[in-house]
Amino acid sequence: MESDMPQGHSVADIIDEAPVGWLQIRTFIFCILVSLLDGFDTQSIAFVAPSISTEWGLSKLSFGFVFSATLLGTVIGAAVFGVLADRVGRKRLVLLNTVIFGLFTGACAFARNVEMLLLFRLLGGIGMGGVIPNMMALASEYAPRRKRATIVTFTLWGFPAGAALGGLAATPLIARFGWESVFVAGAIAPLVLAAFLLPYLPESLRFLEQRATNRPMIVQLLRRIDPVRASGAVLVPASAEEARQAGVGILFTKGLALPTAVISAAMFLSLFLTYLLLNWIPLLLEAAGMSLAQAILGTVAVNLGGIAGSYLLARVIDNVAQPLWYLIVGYLAAGCVIALTGRMVGSPALVLMTLAGCGVFLIGTQMSLSAYAATRFPPAVRGRAVGFIQAVGRTGSLIGPVVGGALLGFGVSPKGLFALGFLPAALAALLLVILAGSVRRHLMFGQGRPHVAYP
Repeated sequence: MESDMPQGHSVADIIDEAPVGWLQIRTFIFCILVSLLDGFDTQSIAFVAPSISTEWGLSKLSFGFVFSATLLGTVIGAAVFGVLADRVGRKRLVLLNTVIFGLFTGACAFARNVEMLLLFRLLGGIGMGGVIPNMMALASEYAPRRKRATIVTFTLWGFPAGAALGGLAATPLIARFGWESVFVAGAIAPLVLAAFLLPYLPESLRFLEQRATNRPMIVQLLRRIDPVRASGAVLVPASAEEARQAGVGILFTKGLALPTAVISAAMFLSLFLTYLLLNWIPLLLEAAGMSLAQAILGTVAVNLGGIAGSYLLARVIDNVAQPLWYLIVGYLAAGCVIALTGRMVGSPALVLMTLAGCGVFLIGTQMSLSAYAATRFPPAVRGRAVGFIQAVGRTGSLIGPVVGGALLGFGVSPKGLFALGFLPAALAALLLVILAGSVRRHLMFGQGRPHVAYP
């Protein structure tokens, strides 16, 4: 390849070796804000559920389908927009999906029956699910390898932080303006953010480098990261274009099949359990005698615990060659703490403490598994891999609330429901044991960190 400047550094080299600069920091901040508003809007239905359920006279099982309408949309969004991410880029889809979930969250404020609410939550969920793989891919591709898992986890913090913010804001908003105001707030903020994303959010360099025609744009962006090394930026081989154009089937070839299958299945179990708990915690705790404000604080405690737990595990992922064993322990601990929570129902202080522990181990491990997945796959297929894993995982989040509603409808007590939570957490841990064994063999007989390279 000819160049009017000395060569010798790839895009990956420059990003990995340079200090984290303002362009990257700005990108990470935007990703965190998108994630935060996604979390607010996804969880908004749980915060207004008691009010709508009372006003409309809905049963617990009926509202389980309302919860799942959002989550069905996220499955569709993650699958469709995850595949498109490697073909049309991350920025466009982050922007598009932010607008989608903002508009349809606002539409929920005008719903007057359960059918309208189901439709608007389904359509909004497509945007909520579609933004996640693109946001994660964009953040990971601007992050240096030495800090990648930690930075991706920081961006994922936005989701539980948004859910926690929603829980804190929901009670005064509902008390003063009615449940519709929660959806209005959840619409205005994403649409305002989208106006800033359009001019200021950069496209992923690792995506741009897959086409030779993007070289001038790549060099321009790289000079804002490291002007010296950017003079020698080298584009990826043409064979990466083949990976970019391939379908989802590529995830089950060339050494990608086992991590794709195992991480997807573990994410399914993890999100099944997470959303079963998150969507039903307010109603379960209120039914157990706690006030609505205390019940909503239970969701806040889970999400804040998730932030703390994910930080600790992300640092581990960035600094050890075999982080999977830490994730395995995290899931086993999550199962034990969730089961313990059921025994604490009746004591608000103890319930909030154990729910925070659930967040530390369940959501913390889950977010760290997502960050691990974003570092596990190469850029040419990263959007598809993250999108596929999220789509499979969010199928679990779709089923979880319905299963919770059905179990409650059949007379399972809140204590019993929490006790059953041990099973999916333990199964997720078992799956990761299988993957850890495979990675251990790679480290014994191969070289370097266990990252798949393609082509």
